[in-house]
Amino acid sequence: MDNKRRAGPSILTFWIFLLQMLGNARRGAEGHGRLMDPPARNSMWRFGYPNPVNYNDNELFCGGYAVQWEQNGGRCGVCGDADNLAVPRPHEAGGMYGKGIISKHYSVGQEIEVEIELTANHLGTFVMKLCPNNNPRQEATQECFDRYPLYVSGTREDRFLIPLDTAKKEIFRYRVRLPPYVTCTQCVMQWTYYTGNMWGICPNGTEAVGCGRSETFRNCADISIVTSTGGIPPAFAGQLRRDNPFLLYYRDIFMPQNIYPLVISNDISEENDTDVYLQLIIREQVCLPSDAYRLLPGMLSWCETNCLRYPPNCPETLCHCPQVCEAIGELEGKEGADVYCMDLCIVYPPKCPKNKCRCY
Repeated sequence: MDNKRRAGPSILTFWIFLLQMLGNARRGAEGHGRLMDPPARNSMWRFGYPNPVNYNDNELFCGGYAVQWEQNGGRCGVCGDADNLAVPRPHEAGGMYGKGIISKHYSVGQEIEVEIELTANHLGTFVMKLCPNNNPRQEATQECFDRYPLYVSGTREDRFLIPLDTAKKEIFRYRVRLPPYVTCTQCVMQWTYYTGNMWGICPNGTEAVGCGRSETFRNCADISIVTSTGGIPPAFAGQLRRDNPFLLYYRDIFMPQNIYPLVISNDISEENDTDVYLQLIIREQVCLPSDAYRLLPGMLSWCETNCLRYPPNCPETLCHCPQVCEAIGELEGKEGADVYCMDLCIVYPPKCPKNKCRCY
């Protein structure tokens, strides 16, 4: 009898978790991903650009699965805002984050590297598109984006498929080709992420996760493309490029001195350079008071404001910024449980069940 009593809560917890996971699969878990290179409008504060801080810059998911598909009929703003929001939407031209700041400069036809950071990996595909807009006060249209798909280098595919063996939190870098005939003072690059965690009807009539209507994320970045005949300005060329005058650098005293990820002056050679400078990029998503201060009124807001800013003021004795989460207790080892914890905990404000998830 005692064994049955002890087994009861465990079985109940498992079924509650299973129902939660099935619910997430049907309606879509909250989104966690952003375009980092070129820096998107929602994320450019992480590189020092004078754009407002967006604490939930990894959640531009068309308002959420239910809003996108049940309320808005599958429609989404061109830069990830909910379609039903008043124009200008927050991340579109004229909105809070759509200031028209150019975050990267390229040359026509260039093969460029893009970087996407998924703070919770739900598999699926990425699609990159371009619109030569040339008017920071007017938002690009989806029809314009659809005319200029950016193909993955070496292919005729505009979709990048996320490998199944990637981690629950991952940074993806791959190359795409800019069109050989497009120049612009202001182009908008659109990143769209179609997740692979939805429950829906497959082409063969069966139902499974990964089929049907997908949860959708979108980000927009403002870039410029100059003609190759005139040559790209020296300030924006190669690894010495200066796209961002607001970016700060720091010296890593622990890095071996024969490694040179970045030199900060054209007249410094590797032979004479003894310092290694790295870019200061804010990658934390949520920062919380340390155990000694977690009950102090106002500390949650203090850690948010001071740690998630550029440059940060985040003493380790006061705040900590967890990067990954894993399931513990009754959920430990269950399929999908770690990503479930990432969805709940690595967001702001966090909704993290302490008896089910551990973050560090």
